[in-house]
Amino acid sequence: MPALRWRRLTGASRRFVVVPVVGLLTLGVYVWPARRNYYGKLGDIDVRLDVPYLSEGLDPKQRLDLYLPRLRSRPVPAIIFVHGGYWKPLDRRWLQPLLGTHGNVGAAFARRGIGAAVVGYRQYPQVRRGDDSLDDIARAIGYVKRAAEGWGVDPKRIVVIGHSAGGHLVSLLAMDPRILQRNGVDRDAVAGFVSVDGVFDLRAALGYLKPDQAEIMRTLFGPDDTSLAEHSTISYVKTDPPRMLFVDSTDDDAVCLDGFRQMRALLATRSRFVELKGLGHNEAIVRVGMDGDMLTPTLTDFVEGTASP
Repeated sequence: MPALRWRRLTGASRRFVVVPVVGLLTLGVYVWPARRNYYGKLGDIDVRLDVPYLSEGLDPKQRLDLYLPRLRSRPVPAIIFVHGGYWKPLDRRWLQPLLGTHGNVGAAFARRGIGAAVVGYRQYPQVRRGDDSLDDIARAIGYVKRAAEGWGVDPKRIVVIGHSAGGHLVSLLAMDPRILQRNGVDRDAVAGFVSVDGVFDLRAALGYLKPDQAEIMRTLFGPDDTSLAEHSTISYVKTDPPRMLFVDSTDDDAVCLDGFRQMRALLATRSRFVELKGLGHNEAIVRVGMDGDMLTPTLTDFVEGTASP
């Protein structure tokens, strides 16, 4: 019946239907995030997907995606990016066909002459200990440092960056050196650490969470308050911190914003803190690589501030 009605339409009537549809499709392609931050940004970039960072690493989560600038006459600095996801087992290529995440992060840095390793790691419910996720990330850092020279990357200029849950995990790796050490990595061998929209006090965070989210957090990092404190970045602020940058979006969730401001009050003289005006929790990451991207220039300045001894 629909096909019959279509055949009965005159040419003018068909144009009346087709033109708006084509216009909407064109508009959709134009605003399509992955076109604006990823698929249109891969020129002069060497992309290597699914690189295992463990010799026994058959788990697809224990792999990374590598983005390198093709035109480089000397070793370049690099970042290791750790995505978020406490409540859902996200992936390093989570919604990449639609939103560009998280390949857009790798492409944005490679376009600026900085290598990038976008790291996967095991998450809840595949693992029920947050330490397993931390150990995966630490071992990925060790692998990148060992492989760096073969990629044309300066192993002394590697910065580790995490967003959301990844911001918590990276900041904890930075402040509690025991985690890297038990995985054969010297914290001082990392040029810097960055937390974007992270969580830093797990006990305090419970008050912001839904019951199912709080249960997941206690499963991963609890079950008791002592264990939650041991896995909270804020518990280690009295120690001498490494080179660190904390970034948060002014429209972020309260659990992250309040933690950011508390960390700033405690570490303002020893670390750098930056607020991105008008952005939400995931918006800063989705906008990486787009026009008006506020996060990448801030991170790039921090990475380029590293100097090879």
